[in-house]
Amino acid sequence: MTDTHATRRVAEYAAGLQFSELPESTVEHAKQALLDLLGIAIRAAGEPGSSAVLRRVVDELGAPGDATVAGIGAHYRPHYAALLNAAFAHTLDFDDTHQRGSIHPGAPVIPAALAIAEERGASGRALIEAIVAGYDVTVRLSEAAIPAAQYDRGFHPTATVGTFGATAAVARVARAGARTLEHAFGINGSQAAGSLQFLENGAWNKRIHVGLAAHNAIVAYRLAAAGAQGASSALEGTSGFFRGYTDGADPARLSASLGPPYAIDETGFKPYPSCRYSHAAIDALLEILAETRADAAQIDAVRIGLPRSGMQLVGIPEDAKRRPTSIVDGQFSMFFCAAVTLLRRRFTWAEYALLGDPEVEATIRKISVAQDPRVEALFPGMAATVEVQIGGRTIRRLNDTPRGEPANPLTWDDLTAKFDGLAGALYGPARRERIVAAVRRLDRLPDVRDLTSLLTGPDRDLLPNTGDSFTGREAAFEKTSAS
Repeated sequence: MTDTHATRRVAEYAAGLQFSELPESTVEHAKQALLDLLGIAIRAAGEPGSSAVLRRVVDELGAPGDATVAGIGAHYRPHYAALLNAAFAHTLDFDDTHQRGSIHPGAPVIPAALAIAEERGASGRALIEAIVAGYDVTVRLSEAAIPAAQYDRGFHPTATVGTFGATAAVARVARAGARTLEHAFGINGSQAAGSLQFLENGAWNKRIHVGLAAHNAIVAYRLAAAGAQGASSALEGTSGFFRGYTDGADPARLSASLGPPYAIDETGFKPYPSCRYSHAAIDALLEILAETRADAAQIDAVRIGLPRSGMQLVGIPEDAKRRPTSIVDGQFSMFFCAAVTLLRRRFTWAEYALLGDPEVEATIRKISVAQDPRVEALFPGMAATVEVQIGGRTIRRLNDTPRGEPANPLTWDDLTAKFDGLAGALYGPARRERIVAAVRRLDRLPDVRDLTSLLTGPDRDLLPNTGDSFTGREAAFEKTSAS
C-alpha cells in the first residue's frame, strides 16, 4: 500500500501532540528514559578515547554558548550540545532499545530536544511532549522501513530514522507548525546517514553518527524555521528515504501507527552495556550460574542461539568476534559478553578491562554461537537460546524477554541504581539525588533549566576508569543485574 502523504501526516502528528493526551504511565516512561540517558552521557563524558576527541573538536569548531552537555556544563551552542550528548549517550552501548524497531530511540531524540528546551526555557511538560513525539516518529518510521531490510542494506537505523525522530522532537519543543517540520524533514532527507561499516574494525562511527543525527535535527529545524524550503515527500518520494534505505517499506503503516500505544511505552532499558542482542543470553547464563552454582572452569561447553540480525551484529564473522581488541569489538561480540559473564557472574562497564585477558580467551574457546530457527521465529524480539554443558548434564534455556523490556521491566529503583553507578564517576551523592528528584518531577518543572543547571562539570577531580572502583549504588545495580 502506498501513502503519498506520509511525510505530511507524520509532521502533523508530531507538531500536534499534546501533554494532556498522555497517560500517566507514558509520562513516567519519558522521565525514566531521560534519567537513563543522562547517567550514560555523564559517565561517557569523562571517558578517554572518542569522548575526549569529540569534545576537543567541538571546542575547536564551536563558538561558546549556553547549552549544557551532561558532565561538562553549559558551554556550547545547542546543536553542538546535542551532538556531544547524543554521542556520549550512545558511547557505552547502554542506551534504551525498541525491539520491533531494532533501534535506540533515546540517543538521537532526547539530546536534540533537551538542547532546544534549555535554550527556550521550556517547561518539563513541553520536553516530555517532544520526547514522546520523537520516539514515535523514530520507532514507527523504523518499523515501516523494515529493520531487517535496513540492516541488510548496511544501515544503522538508530542514526538514519533517528535523524527524523530527533527533528520531530526539536520542532515539537520549539512549537513549530507542521509545515515547518515538513520542510525540516525534507532538509534532513539529505542528512540521514549511518553505515554499519564500523563493525569491521570497531570504529567510533556508531556513536558519532548518532551525535550527528541530533546535531542535524537542530540545523534542519533552524533552516526550515528561517524559511528554507526542504524537499517534499522526504520519506515516501521517488528518491525519498524509503526508496534509498530499505526494501519492502510500507509508508501507509507509518502514518497509521502514530499515536497510542506510544512507542516510548514499548521501549526497554538495558541492564548491560552491550548490544541488546546479547542480553537474553546474558540473562540466561546468569540464571544458570545461580541455579548450578558452577564456575567457568566447571563448564565444558556453551551453545548460544540468536536470530539472523543478532548474528550479523554479535556473531559473525566468527574469527573476529572471538578476538575482540577494542571496546566496540567487545560490545558486539556475543563470545566476549558470554565469557565475561561466566567468569565474573555479571556484566558491567568494568568488564571491558578484560579485553585480551587470557582467562577470557580460554573461556571463549568453550563457546559457540549460531543462528537458531526457534529464535528467528520470535524476531523482532531479541530472544536467545542457551545450552550449558556441565559434566554429563546439559541445561537449556529459551529467553524471549530480556530483562529491561516492558514485560520484564527495570524499576525506578533499578534505574536509579544504574544512574548512580554511572554518574557516580563524576558526581557525588548529593548532586545525583538532586538530579534524580528533578527528573522525577519533570512534569512539574516550569523550566527545564532547573534540571540542566545541575549537569555541570565533575564534583571532584575524578575520571571514570574501567577498573573496579564502583560506588555502593553501582554495586547494588550489579547485584540486581545478576539476580
